[in-house]
Amino acid sequence: MISRRALSGMLMTLVGPATVAGSDVLGLSHCNGSCANVDLPGLGYDAFCRSFFDIAADGKLRGAATGPEIRSEMRPVFRQRRLYRPSTDEIKLLWRRTEDTFSVTKIEFDLECGLPVRGCLGVPAGEIRGLILLAHGMASTPERCFDDGDPDYMNAIGKRLCEDGYVVWCPYIVQIGNQESQNNVAAMLASHGVSAHNVSCASIEAGEFVCRKLIGASGLNVGVYGVSWGALLVLHLEAAIGRMRPTVASGYMRDEKKFLMSPIISRNLGIELASYLHFSNGRCKYTDRRLASLIYPCPLLIELGSHDQANSAEYGRDRKFAEMQSVYADAGHADLIGMTIFEGRHEVGGKTSRPWLQERLASPTYQMTSRLKNAFVL
Repeated sequence: MISRRALSGMLMTLVGPATVAGSDVLGLSHCNGSCANVDLPGLGYDAFCRSFFDIAADGKLRGAATGPEIRSEMRPVFRQRRLYRPSTDEIKLLWRRTEDTFSVTKIEFDLECGLPVRGCLGVPAGEIRGLILLAHGMASTPERCFDDGDPDYMNAIGKRLCEDGYVVWCPYIVQIGNQESQNNVAAMLASHGVSAHNVSCASIEAGEFVCRKLIGASGLNVGVYGVSWGALLVLHLEAAIGRMRPTVASGYMRDEKKFLMSPIISRNLGIELASYLHFSNGRCKYTDRRLASLIYPCPLLIELGSHDQANSAEYGRDRKFAEMQSVYADAGHADLIGMTIFEGRHEVGGKTSRPWLQERLASPTYQMTSRLKNAFVL
């Protein structure tokens, strides 16, 4: 493990060229049940999303992708053979906040496709047990994941994981609180040969790069936690590059065909709900047998609230999980997949998933199979 003392003073010396701006606050206000209405303009994410259109208009988008190779089955979804990687070692530090049990640093860096990534890195105050890559869902923000004063459906899971002893990287998943915004960004980028899905997954995967540059830690045991739309992203990320990192998929398990024919969709005919990704290139990898065949033997825990209507038994939750479970069982890995239903709505649970991550990341199996082990400080 890496002690907090060993990391003291390293933040400003290891990131390479950087600038610091802004104040030492998370900048959150009471969300009144609609956090996106407060967070997105207040934290500047609406302008950040619109800047993608300016970058495209200025001719700065590039199709280059030289990161981890993507499996052939997932390439139609990602539009490239590889993930995008950070373009340089430069990281811009936007602000840093320190609390009793952890600190949060907000940063920005560029991907090689020409687009910026913003996100928050949480670092525990005590010893470090590993790294968690956290993907939030629609209408939330990285800052909200680290603040429990007024939590949204993410239930401050970033802070809770930091208190468990993990460094937590949570990038901003580009959208301005609704599916239409994500569709519009995706369509515009696709017209320039850039995959929004690749950008989102590459932003999550960049957590190891961020951790290494900001706190000098490499080789940490790595877990993955995705929520709602973020759950689909982390499942696709694992299917694409096969790192076999213990993964929690929270708030996503259903039959998409049933969902798209449901009253949830039909009573909102004037609202665009179906993601551009779902129809991109005429393909999509949902949570089912096809996806499981690419993911196993990755340790996987599905976490769902008992009152999560869109991911209920009515919309195929149990049947879809049984399909995935059968793939693991047929391959002799039935013990590596599970589903937990907690009392709650469409929100993060954590009661089962946090101990599950701790157990998996500390297990001898992880030590033997993961490509990331033997933590050390550069």
